[in-house]
Amino acid sequence: MGLLSPLIILYGVNVFNFDHLSYLLFLETGFSTGSINPFLKIAALFNLAPFFLFINMNRIRTAQGIVFATILVGLIIVYFTLM
Repeated sequence: MGLLSPLIILYGVNVFNFDHLSYLLFLETGFSTGSINPFLKIAALFNLAPFFLFINMNRIRTAQGIVFATILVGLIIVYFTLM
């Protein structure tokens, strides 16, 4: 859930904004040029909704997984920002 939602958001960005590129080419170009960072930042914010949903349902382990996945996405953002 935590890593899946950013990929779905990036797929939506690819379909609506960069429809001339395949999804893999969109990811490869975005990571190599660093232009995917703003989209990753927005996609990481979308992890808040399932996090609070699972917290309210007392599914603490799932919420912890979402936090861990969000931290991983954050580290990827930091890596490509400093690169």
